[in-house]
Amino acid sequence: MSVPKKHHYVPQFLLRNFADARGRLTVYRTDQDKSYPSSVGDLGHQNFGHSLFWPDHEPDHVSLEVRMNEIEGASATVITQLRQSTRWKLTAEEREVLGFLIALQWARSRFMLMVMRRHVLGRDTPVDDTNRSLGLLNIVTSVLNPWAARARDEFDPKERSCFIADRLHGWEWRVYRPTADKLVVADNVVSMWGVAAGETGLMPDSWTRHGVGIGFGNCARITMPLAPNLGLVITRGQHGTRGVTAAAFNRATVYNSREFVAHHPAGLADKSLRSAMDEDIQRQRWILPVILESTRPELGIS
Repeated sequence: MSVPKKHHYVPQFLLRNFADARGRLTVYRTDQDKSYPSSVGDLGHQNFGHSLFWPDHEPDHVSLEVRMNEIEGASATVITQLRQSTRWKLTAEEREVLGFLIALQWARSRFMLMVMRRHVLGRDTPVDDTNRSLGLLNIVTSVLNPWAARARDEFDPKERSCFIADRLHGWEWRVYRPTADKLVVADNVVSMWGVAAGETGLMPDSWTRHGVGIGFGNCARITMPLAPNLGLVITRGQHGTRGVTAAAFNRATVYNSREFVAHHPAGLADKSLRSAMDEDIQRQRWILPVILESTRPELGIS
């Protein structure tokens, strides 16, 4: 039996929300100066990127994909329900499901996996079957095992605990609904912006807008695009969507991207949004090499 080798680290259901009827999107690379049309299936994947490798054993190409699909499937159902409604608030159950999706996306980000590998192994350690799965096992313990424990109604809170989902549960969640198809998607759909009041960051404020020097412990705002006319704004305190325009939402998405930004082939709703996105992408292309270089272990930046 053939095993699919394309392992998607950006959910295909999410990319389809931004694609046309044929599953096509317009893609802008942020790590390269180019743009092109692409299909959903050819975007946001790495061959055997979620495979588990062990010395002297056959690689496991299936287990992680199957378990990740459980979270993606539950999240797709929640997002479909939100698209069919006009609600601005989410239920506790919806927050829990999408909290796990956020945790999963954060843990399996190619950039975060690269940062973890560099911090543990250094920059020049060759990748072999001994360390090839480094970072993926963290997804199992921090996201997939707690998801399974909650599904079977495990009593032990240690078994059920997902640090990211649990931390976000107490934040203010709001559904963001622009007046037209105005939002874009990227390889990193969990976009952090700024340092929360009373917290400190490792970098100047301008860098925190690119997701540098902040994390779930100190960031002020998280945005997550779900469809061209639907997104999430998650903040500390009762801030809701106040002050978040479509341009600001997209800027956070672009600034937190490490590989690509994409949208429907028809483009964005108005000229000002297109112009703002073009400027943001050019700025991200300029600053991204600095961000990648700053992940050197000796600098302690992630």
